[in-house]
Amino acid sequence: MQVEWSKLKAIFDKYKLVIINAGVLIVLLIIICWYMFYNTNNIDSTNNRNIGIDDSTEIINKQNKMETKSGKTSALKNENKVSDIFVDIKGAVKHPNIYKMKNIDRVKQLVDKAVLLPDADLSKINLAERLQDQKVIYIPKIGEKVQENKALNNNAINNIHSATTEDNTDSSNLEKVNLNTANESQLVLVKGIGPSKAKAIIEYREQHGAFESVEQLKDVKGIGAKTLEKISSKLTV
Repeated sequence: MQVEWSKLKAIFDKYKLVIINAGVLIVLLIIICWYMFYNTNNIDSTNNRNIGIDDSTEIINKQNKMETKSGKTSALKNENKVSDIFVDIKGAVKHPNIYKMKNIDRVKQLVDKAVLLPDADLSKINLAERLQDQKVIYIPKIGEKVQENKALNNNAINNIHSATTEDNTDSSNLEKVNLNTANESQLVLVKGIGPSKAKAIIEYREQHGAFESVEQLKDVKGIGAKTLEKISSKLTV
């Protein structure tokens, strides 16, 4: 046993440098292999993360496109959805009234329902215009001097209370309708005065002469204190 150990020691001493170098080389190889393996895993992990991010981005973009397309489709459906509306027609028609129509109907369809009078002037009326809820369509008579556009939203109807005759030059009354000079078509433009009240005002004026004051309207059939209170600020004599 002693002899074998001596032989091994002699061999080690003889090849000591070779053995040490071989050991160092093996350690270096192990380190290099571990380093390469570690970097490869990191690269694969990074690539996988990048692929995951790209996939997520693509999915989000597709979802955004789908939502945008869905929103446009929904908006288009709402725009084309048929619903009931109410439109008021006045002026030179046999049956002035508030009519229940569809939001896809045109002015022509409303005019057909109200039936035009023989002296109706359609030269300034766009019969192809689509009807809108709470709108007023005014049909003038031939030769009647009125504002060009009488299709007005109820919220803006007060803007046309200046419709008076050319003889009414009093600047303080430009926004009021003159009871002694206005015709039926001009009277119905006042909110609160319908065709029947306008006709009653004209008949009273023809029978009793010119109005001396706005308050005299209380004597007209169909006009009470409440109605007078609503319309008096829009009228003059």
